[in-house]
Amino acid sequence: MTAPLSIHCRYPNALELRDKQQMQEELTQLRSDMLLSQPFVAVLAMRLKMVVVVDDRLPTACTDSQHIFFNLDFMRKCSAPQRRFVIAHEVWHCVMGHFLRQQQRDQQRWNFACDYEINGILSYFFKRDDLPNNILFDQNYRGKSAEQIYTLLGKLPDNEWTETYYQPGNRLPAGGAQFDQHQPDLSMPDLEEFKIDPDFRPQSPAEMDVERWREFTAAAGQVTGITAGSFGADVQQVIKNALKPQLNWPTLLQRFIQRTISGSYQWHKPARRYLAQGLYLPGRQGQCLRLTLAIDTSGSTLQDLPKFLAELTAILQGFEQVQLQVISCDASITDVSFYDKSDLPALTKWQAKGLGGTSFTPVFHYIADEPDHVGIPNALIFFTDGYGNAPVEAPAYPVIWVLSPNGEPPVKWGEVLHLQ
Repeated sequence: MTAPLSIHCRYPNALELRDKQQMQEELTQLRSDMLLSQPFVAVLAMRLKMVVVVDDRLPTACTDSQHIFFNLDFMRKCSAPQRRFVIAHEVWHCVMGHFLRQQQRDQQRWNFACDYEINGILSYFFKRDDLPNNILFDQNYRGKSAEQIYTLLGKLPDNEWTETYYQPGNRLPAGGAQFDQHQPDLSMPDLEEFKIDPDFRPQSPAEMDVERWREFTAAAGQVTGITAGSFGADVQQVIKNALKPQLNWPTLLQRFIQRTISGSYQWHKPARRYLAQGLYLPGRQGQCLRLTLAIDTSGSTLQDLPKFLAELTAILQGFEQVQLQVISCDASITDVSFYDKSDLPALTKWQAKGLGGTSFTPVFHYIADEPDHVGIPNALIFFTDGYGNAPVEAPAYPVIWVLSPNGEPPVKWGEVLHLQ
């Protein structure tokens, strides 16, 4: 009989707690000093709580848009210029809203693209010799968005993603050029003995964080004069892009869906084997996303339908559990079908039924009176040109009107998304 694996985990000891406090004070002072050398970044860094941890789940640093978490050992190995770089790097992840821009992209390639974008921005703010020489940087990517860089990386062999910017100077004490942890990981490390810090409690970024950081960025620009022409044209464009990001309609649709399920994860009971050691280690379990998709088959919308269904399918594939009710309608309900996650590929081959006049009211009556397989949905997505009758009052669940080009929203309630 195989003996059970013995796993030992512990909290920081007294010496580590003392060192954490000392590092916390050093980083706080460093952030204050940056008000003179890099006021724009420093003002934004004031919006984040800096937390030093002794935790094997965090090898370097990360941010959740509310905190910057630093691994104590990593920061002890960093010089003062390197610490300034790490702080600025995490701040710019928040400014650029990377935590909600990934969509269904490959995580590793997206993380590399984000770092290329951020480090290109930091090359405008740091002197050449102050940039670490083992970070992801390419002169050709300066001024490009993470989405553009992601596409360019996809055209390269995988082993070329880690091409770095080498120059005379310092090296970050990290194992790779992509040094920081973009999505904080609370899973247990594959170690028989590991350290875990109760102060490492990253929050799940939300849609409101994007708007919050846009406001922070605008305010910091005014306070420091960066938006008043005191910096070069390249920096001006960077700030402009941060304040007015160009989001395509699939991104906006995904954000709407994410909001309806409140983040798609919930905390559940910890594993019993850790309770004996006095540790509460939460896990995450997925919720089921229940959506209703209503498709107006009156005719003018159908040429845009295949692309819309392809994008919607890609978005829904990112959820653990999906129940989708598809209602075909013109002047009345013409068909109702159901899909779970395994059925989603067939959604791209959906065929319209009906093609008569248009009325949206029967869809809302159907959901209220005959909820069928999915029950009252988390949200209703209505694909239409908007020309038809709709209820005067909004239902209790969220609704988004996905309008074909030149379409018009039929009512003043609900969110509106134009296919452009």
